[in-house]
Amino acid sequence: MLLLCVVLLSVLTVPVFGGRLIELAEVRFRAIWLVAAAVAIQVAIVTVFPEGTPWVHKGAHLASYLLAGCFLVANRRVPGLWLVAVGGGLNLLAISANGGVMPVMPGAAAAAGLSIAGAGFHNSAVVAAPTLSFLGDVFALPTWFPLHNVFSVGDICIAFGAGTALHRICGSRLIPAGSGIADLRHNRPFMRLWGAQAVSDLGDWVYALAVATALNARGGTPRTFAFVLVLQFAPSAVVGALGGPLIDRFSRRKIMILADVVRATAVASLLVGGPPSVGHLYAVAFVLGLFGALFLPSAQASLPNVVPEDRLVAANALVTSTFHLAVMGGPILGALLVSHLGVGPAFAINAGSFAVSACLLQGLRLPAPAVEDGSAPGPVKAMVEGIRYMLATPLVRGIFLVLGFLMVASGIKSPIEPLFVLRALGQPVQALGLVGGAWGVGMVLGSLVAPLASRRWARERLFGAGIAIVGAAVLAASRQASLASVLLMWVVAGIGNGVGTVSYESLLQERVPDAFRGRVLAASGAILDGAFITGALAAGSLGASYGVRAALSIAGVIFISAAALAGALVAPPTASGSEEISSPQAEPAARVG
Repeated sequence: MLLLCVVLLSVLTVPVFGGRLIELAEVRFRAIWLVAAAVAIQVAIVTVFPEGTPWVHKGAHLASYLLAGCFLVANRRVPGLWLVAVGGGLNLLAISANGGVMPVMPGAAAAAGLSIAGAGFHNSAVVAAPTLSFLGDVFALPTWFPLHNVFSVGDICIAFGAGTALHRICGSRLIPAGSGIADLRHNRPFMRLWGAQAVSDLGDWVYALAVATALNARGGTPRTFAFVLVLQFAPSAVVGALGGPLIDRFSRRKIMILADVVRATAVASLLVGGPPSVGHLYAVAFVLGLFGALFLPSAQASLPNVVPEDRLVAANALVTSTFHLAVMGGPILGALLVSHLGVGPAFAINAGSFAVSACLLQGLRLPAPAVEDGSAPGPVKAMVEGIRYMLATPLVRGIFLVLGFLMVASGIKSPIEPLFVLRALGQPVQALGLVGGAWGVGMVLGSLVAPLASRRWARERLFGAGIAIVGAAVLAASRQASLASVLLMWVVAGIGNGVGTVSYESLLQERVPDAFRGRVLAASGAILDGAFITGALAAGSLGASYGVRAALSIAGVIFISAAALAGALVAPPTASGSEEISSPQAEPAARVG
């Protein structure tokens, strides 16, 4: 039903955005009989012959997806169908893991007003102890919606892909041709930089699950877990102020390699001498936080050096979406490793991921630092010059103020979210994984949408619009009574988050001169972490004083306020020209509105 709604909406909006539906008649699909056979099988097993041997129906259900997959492979060059294929693959994975049926979350079925019961085969059904439940039908269109039904993450991807295909084929201005992501595979320096980040991101999230397991085995308390997080994330605030000048003065490639080598050594030390102590885990957490805070802004500052300006948004989109795929997949892989082999292999994978990252970066060629060693200012002077540049540049100043507001809101939301799910919605602990996964799916989709959107709208506008979407979704979710509705709101919020993140990162990378880029991006990380901690500290008082729903509503209002601030302070360059801010070293100024 979701697919039908999106297709109908796309057909109606194609002419509005200058597309011509007649262009659909010019498309020549290959092996169309494959998709016809897949649809026929689905109709037969669900409607015509629902009774019979269960394994035959389940096998036929899987076969229908395989036939549809072959059709998509044969027509892979049609724009948008790759996303349909991703969605179909996710659905097939969930169906295969649950004996040939798509698992339905009972709360989603109730929210949609469905009763999935009775004799005969059902391609979607409530399954006891489902496997990969987050890939099942966990979302719902409510009963007041004309085509109310349940749907999955895969269905969302299929719907997005179908809508994209219709607009692209018909020449609509809404979705311009090409996001530029596919072209990046031919850019070897970028692929090295992206690959280094991707492999270490996956290792980090495998490691996170292993650390939690090791702390639990040592009798760790909530205070213990919290202290590990503080040790790993607090150094970013210090590095943002003190380490930024290093990123602009010395070779960023060498800084990243050094950070990888040190982090690999630190994690590998956990494999020596038996089970690690809590103090050992604390020390490793501090090292990871300290050198990670050097690695990330160095990588972000290097991106414009390896990617043309017209591919910068696409590059950020790929980096951001890969990170959130690692966030979703890393803990699953970590859980499998820890449950079957213990924490050692998970530690080894993370240490190895840093080593692989260092090897990839070894072959990366970046331009020399913008200042020569002999003429470079001292650390204190460089820090002061960076601060003066940030305060004097309207774009940077505006983005930093907005980031401060929205991260306070995010800091309030994060600790309130599990309490909202467990207490206000009355859900079991397992539901927390669904909530995090829904936001992550939205982030991936939003990151992939951002390059297309940036071809039609200014990134400054997308930055504010993304925050506004997050705020509206969080505010709406705070009033919901069912988990299925909240999950849908969280996907929407994640999409806004992804678009906003890619937009502001691309703006800073593009508009800030290379000589200041490291300091600016390191400072942005410090602001993000500092504001987040501030919001998290405020969350306890807000939740205790006003309740979890009200606290979540307050977070939504602050998000919306940040969006309004973005509209006022982060404006696109005017047609008459752009304001230039002279840097303390007479470097090229950032061009701002």
